[in-house]
Amino acid sequence: MQPLVATCIRRPFHWGIVIIADARSGSQIPDVDPEKAVSSNEHGIVALIRHAQDIDTFEGEFDWAEAQVLVRLLTRPEPPSTDRREVFRGRLMIASGRISIGDADGEVVHPAHEGWNELIVTVASNVAVSNLSPEELRIDLIPAG
Repeated sequence: MQPLVATCIRRPFHWGIVIIADARSGSQIPDVDPEKAVSSNEHGIVALIRHAQDIDTFEGEFDWAEAQVLVRLLTRPEPPSTDRREVFRGRLMIASGRISIGDADGEVVHPAHEGWNELIVTVASNVAVSNLSPEELRIDLIPAG
């Protein structure tokens, strides 16, 4: 299925989290539960992601570890796929029709469906279930009727 809009963010996440919320929600996001891949409330989600310091050594020249978040605006859910594993499914109120994706270091604003959105977070199927901080997340936004 072709998304209406897709945004890919690849960069170091120095906080080890990515926050997805209505672009105008302010600070109504949930507290992080370190035992869960995704913490949520009706205003936003906080997903654990590979921490920028997740590298082998800090000696000499080094690059921060990067992670990737792909956000897709869809008209309907995709059929289940063998190459993806769902780690979260919930509803999110996006009154502004725009979401913010990022952390304290920066954010990207992406279109969303105005009102309630079903939010599905997946990882590659080869990511271990015990890995709560994956290197890559995909977030699908679908209108919730």
